Amino acid sequence: MAETIVQPSRANLIEFLEFAGDKGLMKKATAGSYKKAANIILGIIDEAEASDLTKIDLDDIFYRHRNKAAGKIVPPTLKAYETRTRAAVNNFLEYIKDPTTWKPGVQQRPSRAKKAAAPTKKSKGLERREVPFQQPSIHIDLQIHISPEATPKQIDQIFDSISRHLPLK
Repeated sequence: MAETIVQPSRANLIEFLEFAGDKGLMKKATAGSYKKAANIILGIIDEAEASDLTKIDLDDIFYRHRNKAAGKIVPPTLKAYETRTRAAVNNFLEYIKDPTTWKPGVQQRPSRAKKAAAPTKKSKGLERREVPFQQPSIHIDLQIHISPEATPKQIDQIFDSISRHLPLK
């Protein structure tokens, strides 16, 4: 990738993302997901629009893409593509301004192993303690409708059956 990118085009954005991932300026997986999202979202604009990303309205492009992708891409995936495309374009435009001082606008998350090993912070006056496992309790409301024509013997049989199958504690 050249030292400076003169034209803020879609093609140069994709080239920048490959460069950033290859050179370790951002994680390769992050650069790859940005590239995929940008290709999908910005793929709906024509070459004239794509030639200068400083002049595009991302919100309008997202709206147009949502309309075209309706029923094909689920909303959470669309949202992820939009977030990644916005981040990719913003990082690219910041890089163009000054490549020598540019830092990616990507916050690195700690790995799961680091999260598990990290000590938990204690709140003031509160202490973390283990709660013993308890079996879940079950509550059942039973409503019985007995015919007024039922004999006392039938009623006793109903309640005997209930007590055998649902013992009360």
